[in-house]
Amino acid sequence: MDVRIEPAKLAGSVAAIPSKSYVHRVLVASSLGDNKTEVLISFISDDIRSSINALTTLGADIKIGQESLIVSPVKPVTCPTINCGESGTIARFLLPVAAALYESGVISGEGSLTKRPFATLCDVLERNGCSFSRKELPISFCGKIRPGHYEIRGDESSQYISGLLFALPLLGGDSKITLTTGLESSGYVDMTLAVLKMFGVTSGYEIKVNEDSYYIGAPEIRGGQTYKSPGTIAVDGDWSNAAFWLAAGVEVTGLCIDSLQQDRQFLAVKDKNEIDAAEIPDLVPILSVMAATKSGVVRIHNVKRLRLKESDRIESTANMLAALGCHVKTSDNEIIIFGTGKMRGGTVNGAGDHRIVMSAAIASCFCKEAVTITGVQAVNKSYPHFFDDFNMVGGKSFVI
Repeated sequence: MDVRIEPAKLAGSVAAIPSKSYVHRVLVASSLGDNKTEVLISFISDDIRSSINALTTLGADIKIGQESLIVSPVKPVTCPTINCGESGTIARFLLPVAAALYESGVISGEGSLTKRPFATLCDVLERNGCSFSRKELPISFCGKIRPGHYEIRGDESSQYISGLLFALPLLGGDSKITLTTGLESSGYVDMTLAVLKMFGVTSGYEIKVNEDSYYIGAPEIRGGQTYKSPGTIAVDGDWSNAAFWLAAGVEVTGLCIDSLQQDRQFLAVKDKNEIDAAEIPDLVPILSVMAATKSGVVRIHNVKRLRLKESDRIESTANMLAALGCHVKTSDNEIIIFGTGKMRGGTVNGAGDHRIVMSAAIASCFCKEAVTITGVQAVNKSYPHFFDDFNMVGGKSFVI
């Protein structure tokens, strides 16, 4: 589906949607719990539906209500085949969890997820008792992981670390995670630790800085623990998606100012000329749009992991800006935007990426001419009613 958007100023307020990152984590912990958990959630995106489907095949029972999900914990199944849809988060969480629970199984996915990396996570699991037929989706595993020392790099995906943190407390003995490189997106690991704490799981994990400025895991993670359901959980509003509205001057209600979500930094960094994206990779497309709306050069660095998202987000971000009449340069780890304070408008390829589609829609508010975006159904991944909210606050989008 494609839309055409006429330039228009947005105004008013939008209610924050539930944080997808928190929902994923809460659903995993709830599925491992000792009792039912009610997760209060106002709507279900494609990514959350992928979590529900994957956890159901893991052995959980999840009932969808109008305003909540009722999660009953995993009951053992035989050799589960776990389809994670296009959610890289749930796939990387459930690979170690499934290998902690079952002697064998399959992790599969669809679309862009089949091209995303898993070898680093497979390697560390292989050193601790698991074996694999291949290290890209679909992944068949054989043999449960065992307690031990898990050495893994921290600069490829923090989701690997979170997956281990969910799995290792389930094992019969103590384990330890050591990071062999710096940890990027550490805020997402903090979110995982917070959810574990909600369920009474003591990870014992710390993030420390040694003399080489690397992050290392220090204490051991105690095995043999039980996830204890807190009963009912309300999820934080999503700062990642709120950033699109904030960029256009729209108020967003229902956000927690003290949230562990690092994307709450958006307002603090959006006007800077040098931006380090190591902790805020999901903000790069909309920050690039903000850069194009002002005069001057903006450099966004530490972006190399964006090549491994729903699209190659370095290239798709640059292509979006170029299509709107902006001058931009890219390298392996940097995006440079030469802003003039003006954008022309034009046709943007949504690249099958929800964040590119939403960024292009917000960019239309700063363009002189109409913006056409192709493949806007990509927003279903995280924000199915984005264009309804967009038009509600003054946007002029039309399906073509």
